[in-house]
Parts: sequence; structure tokens; C-alpha cells
Amino acid sequence: MGAWADILLNPIGYGVVAVLSPTERYQAMRRFHPPSAWDFMRDRWFILTGLSVIFILTVVLMAVRRMRRQRESQTDQQQFDEECLRRGLTAAEHEILTGIVERSGLQRKMSVFSLMPAFHKGAAQLMQERFARGDSIVDRKRLNAAIQSITEKLGFRATDQAYGIKRSRHDKGISSRAIPEGKLVTLHPVGTDENTVIEGVVTRNDDFELVVRTAIPVASPPGQAWNVRYRFGSATWGFDALTLACSPEGLELSHSDNVIFINRRRFVRAVVRRPALVARFPMIEAKAHRKGLAIPFQQATVTEISGPGLRLQCDLDVRPGERLLVVFQLDDGRIVQDLTEVRGSRDTAVSSSIGVELIGLSDAGVNELIRVTNRIAVQQGGDIEAATDDLILAGGQAHE
Repeated sequence: MGAWADILLNPIGYGVVAVLSPTERYQAMRRFHPPSAWDFMRDRWFILTGLSVIFILTVVLMAVRRMRRQRESQTDQQQFDEECLRRGLTAAEHEILTGIVERSGLQRKMSVFSLMPAFHKGAAQLMQERFARGDSIVDRKRLNAAIQSITEKLGFRATDQAYGIKRSRHDKGISSRAIPEGKLVTLHPVGTDENTVIEGVVTRNDDFELVVRTAIPVASPPGQAWNVRYRFGSATWGFDALTLACSPEGLELSHSDNVIFINRRRFVRAVVRRPALVARFPMIEAKAHRKGLAIPFQQATVTEISGPGLRLQCDLDVRPGERLLVVFQLDDGRIVQDLTEVRGSRDTAVSSSIGVELIGLSDAGVNELIRVTNRIAVQQGGDIEAATDDLILAGGQAHE
């Protein structure tokens, strides 16, 4: 019964309760709280003490977290300095690389040695800032040369390769240094109307800069970004470059080791049936499996031709990206032999149907295969319609 029993059993308490109305009794019962062991939690000093402890623990936690970040930053800085020494960077290159890291958005400095896109992003922003503040042409070229040196020491410089062909998946890609002098390029100002196109000719291409003589006079401030495009065979290279200077020789641009392929061409597709020889490339076999130095070709049939693209019918089991050596004969008797890359394959009732792309063709070779394809399509009475497959090429050899 508790405290209410004591009140009811007490004659005075019983008399007081008896004279109360039902509503007053109900309100009195609601206001009645018997003593509890947890009443101290409502004490003001207990609440203040608890809040003080929570505040102190929060401050300690923040201090520990700050100390840990400082230690991690010191460790990262030490590793960064050691890696710069190991890669042979000079004091000036070390300072430049530090500025690149600050503008790359990386949280850890050590990440710049493995993340090439972040390095290129920071380098471009650093060059734009330095050029925009009014550095002399000598200072701009000195900075460009230093960044090129850092790029090479970090292993981010693309290997100059014939025909723009990547030899393996471990290659760094294609560099703008591979564009021959005398070739036509187009310039698109970055951040402006895409329809603005300026044509030019490459007059000089060395390890440090690409010089383009434009068809019309161009006033380009140092640090202006350009999207440069160069058509190679059936493919179009695209990369971003910065203006180093405008000289009587032409527009002097920085190099890029981050060239991408932009495809703009489509090709007519014609049905043919020509014998061909196919072999895997590269190939390493046991000595017992090879007779002399003869290449182990397999019989195949070219069932479609689409400019530099072929569809082969053969028994090879291939995957996209693999390389094949292909030899076939055109209808006029000429022999075409080239390195190809598999773009896709599917199984048929009798063998595999493989789509490949010739990747060694010169501009003249691509144009000749396009003419051959168009002639066959016209002879077959078909419409000259663009094939739905876009090809990304660079390459081949056509022999009489």
C-alpha cells in the first residue's frame, strides 16, 4: 500500500481526503511522487558535473585527434621528401612538386607518385596561375621544362611509340611529342563555344614544347588552355595544352602525356569472302611445338570489310583487346598484312566470328581500304551507308 496506505489509515489524513472532491483527489494523486533512489539525478549540481565531464572528454578527444593528424602529416611529409630524393628531384623540382600537390586536391602528398591524373591536374593549375601573374617568357619556359623533368622522373611521361600503338596495358599511353612536324592540327579554346576551331600546322615538336603556326593570327595570353586535335589515320587524338608564348614562329604550347582517342569517322560495311591467315601476337611457344621460325598461321575467311575493320571467320578463341597478325588478299591481287586488335567476337554454328581492327595503317593505307570497301559496296548494289561501329585506329601495310 505504501505512502497512500499511511495517509488513509491516519484519521486526520482520512478526514482531509474525505472532504476533497473527486477532481481534487485526482489532481492530488498526480502531484504526489514518493521518494525515489534516482531523485539525485534531477539535482542541479549533478547535471552540471555531468556536462563538465562530457566537455572535458570532448576536448581531450579533439586534442588526441589533432595530435594523430599532425603525426600522420609529419610522416607523410618525411616519406614525400625521401621519395623525392630517391627519384632524383632537385630542390627546385621538389618545391614545384609541392605546389602541384597543393593544387591537385590530394589529401596525402605521397599519393602524387601513383596518381597520374591528379599530378597532371595540379601541374596544369600551377602553370596557369604562374603564367597569369605575368612571369617572363624565360620563366614560363623554365617552369615548363622543370615540370617535364618531374613528369619523366615520376614515370608519368608517355613512351614515344610508332603509329601511336600502345604495346601493352602497362604503357603510360601516347604523348603529344609523337605528332610529326608538318602535320595539321585543330585548336579549340577551352571554356568557349565548341564551334570555334582554329587550324594550324605543327612547325616544331621537341621534348619541351609543341609549336603550331595557325592559319589566322591568334592572340593567346600565357596560360590559356587549348584542346588540340590531330587526325591520325581513322582516329583523332585529343589532348589539352597551355599557351607558353606567342612568337613569330607560331603558338608555343605545352606537351601532354594524357592523349585520348576521339573517333569521328564511320565506314561503309561490305560483305566479302576472301581467304586469310591469322596468328596470335605476341607468341611464345616451346621449341618442340615450332618448326623453324615459321609463324603458326591458321586458316580464316574475311566475311566483312569496313575500311580498316574486318570480320573474320576462324576457329580461334579470343577476347577483346588481344592482338592478331592477319594476312589477306584484296580483290585486285594486292596483299595486306598487318597487326590487328580484337574488338569483339561471337560463336556461330561452325566457328567464331571475330571483329578486328587494323592498327598499323598509315593515312594512305586507311584511305585505300575505304576506297576498296566503297567500290565493293557499289558493285554489290548496296547503298553507301555508314556502319554503326565506330573504329578507333592508328595503323598497316599494303603491298603490291
